[in-house]
Amino acid sequence: MKHAFAIVLLLASLAGCVATSPFREGQQLVEQGRLDEALPHFEAALRETPNRAEARLAVASTREQLASQWLRQAEQAVAGGRRAEADALAARALTLDPNNARARKLIDSAQLERRRGQWQIEAEAAWGRGDADAALSRLRAVLTEAPTNAAALKLRDAIEASLVAPVPDAKLAAALARPVSIEFKDASIKQVFEVLARTSGINFIFDKDVKTDQPTTVFLRRATVKEVLTVVLLSQQLEQRVIDAGTILVYPNTPAKARDHQPLTVKTFYLTNADAKTVATTLRTILKAKDVVVDEKQNMIVMRDTPEVVRLSEKLLTLHDLPEPEVMLDVEILEVKRSRLLDLGIRWPDLLTLTPLAAVAGGALTLADIRNASSRTLGASITPLTLSASKGDSDTNLLANPRIRARNRETAKILIGDRVPNITTTATATGFVAESVQYIDVGLKLEVQPTIYLDNEVAIRINLEVSNIVDQIKTKAGTLAYQIGTRNASTVLRLKDGENQVLAGLISDSERSSANKIPGLGDLPIVGRLFGSRSDDGQKTELMLSITPRLVRGMSRPALARTEFDSGTESSLRAHGPDLSAFTEAVPASLSVPVAAAGETSQPR
Repeated sequence: MKHAFAIVLLLASLAGCVATSPFREGQQLVEQGRLDEALPHFEAALRETPNRAEARLAVASTREQLASQWLRQAEQAVAGGRRAEADALAARALTLDPNNARARKLIDSAQLERRRGQWQIEAEAAWGRGDADAALSRLRAVLTEAPTNAAALKLRDAIEASLVAPVPDAKLAAALARPVSIEFKDASIKQVFEVLARTSGINFIFDKDVKTDQPTTVFLRRATVKEVLTVVLLSQQLEQRVIDAGTILVYPNTPAKARDHQPLTVKTFYLTNADAKTVATTLRTILKAKDVVVDEKQNMIVMRDTPEVVRLSEKLLTLHDLPEPEVMLDVEILEVKRSRLLDLGIRWPDLLTLTPLAAVAGGALTLADIRNASSRTLGASITPLTLSASKGDSDTNLLANPRIRARNRETAKILIGDRVPNITTTATATGFVAESVQYIDVGLKLEVQPTIYLDNEVAIRINLEVSNIVDQIKTKAGTLAYQIGTRNASTVLRLKDGENQVLAGLISDSERSSANKIPGLGDLPIVGRLFGSRSDDGQKTELMLSITPRLVRGMSRPALARTEFDSGTESSLRAHGPDLSAFTEAVPASLSVPVAAAGETSQPR
């Protein structure tokens, strides 16, 4: 019977070892970082012992770690442009956890990306055919799902720019660039434009209020059609608008006609560094811009004006929206404190106090007791005899080495010390007492305000204050007040980039000497030192400040071409002459053929 029981126990132990063997192997693989190999062992252990909590926890934990690892690798593959590898890893994660949101999102994003890629191809094909509407429709679909898609944004900007700005026409550019010499004396405007139309082939349309019979005199030699047109329009207070590549509308240059015929453009400026309100004020003052809206939250300006004003605004904004210069200030503040104390000598008793003792019976002291006082009824107290022989020397160095980065004309502050509470008590006539607490900054306070110049020099306004608590004063009401000692220095320096400057000389030097000696005997030479004591106390404190500016971002002077440009006249703002410039910026050499002007009053050159 005993042998049978032992055999049963042996079989049970062997079965337990077999059951736990896959689990132990899985643990060893996890310790080696081989999670994908450990998972089958944990699953096998769970199948053998379904009720074992440790095995269930190991399976769930390993699946979660594996899924997270594969998803991290998938996200890295997406960032590296390896979409196929990312899809495979996300699919493996879904096999472990079909409800994993990250894996599902990666697979869905892959499908959306492929769809957006197809839309991008269709948009490029439509734009290649010249169908701007179809291209913009596809690009809007792409940007709705991915607002930061770089390829879609680039193509959309190119299409919109081509639609907003007139595309230079080669024939019109050549017509405006034709050379002509023209001489008119008291001729009507109509005759001048007839000659220009026959010479250039451009169609001119007149507003109903243009007086075509108005006489004009023009003498121009070796000019172009564009130059003649500009002079005639300016001399007769007329304005023009390009209708299409071959037609120009001429109308009176009056505010009413400008509102009717001048094209208006809506432009949004996103500012990076400049303040939107300041820039809006500049646009209203310099360019007389009318419709300007400021969005302070997004630091954005929206304006609606003529294309010429918009182009001039862009030039002004390139000068305004510049990064603010910054400087790094290396500051070293050193406080050296030296104290010397010498206390040497004998302090003899200098006070004897006699006090009548009260009666033995414990009654009050009477005048009779004082009159009958004797050595037995008088109490005596005398100050002790003290021998002093001490000398103290101490040196203290306090160092602060802050580095401050400050913007141009902005104040940076540093406080190294304590905020000491100062309690103020206020009493009213009704007996109500109130206390208020005010905090006083005690320690090292430094304020710097840099001003950065174009020649890489920095002017620094420095305010330095070093304070400490000298004494505590107790008021009658029982509150504490503090006596604070302070040293201040204020100056303005102008230093080059990397130049060091040391400010020193803030010295506090005090010498105190006190003596306690027996009258007469203490004044004797040499021997008198035995009948008195002397204390000499000397303290010297010096404060030094070293500062070095190092430019992080300096100021650069813009080129002259950016700071000075033509803006037309008071009544007609122009960026580069009339708006025909878009058609005459680049004239093919093959089309620029000299053609003589026709007409009786014109002379070829």
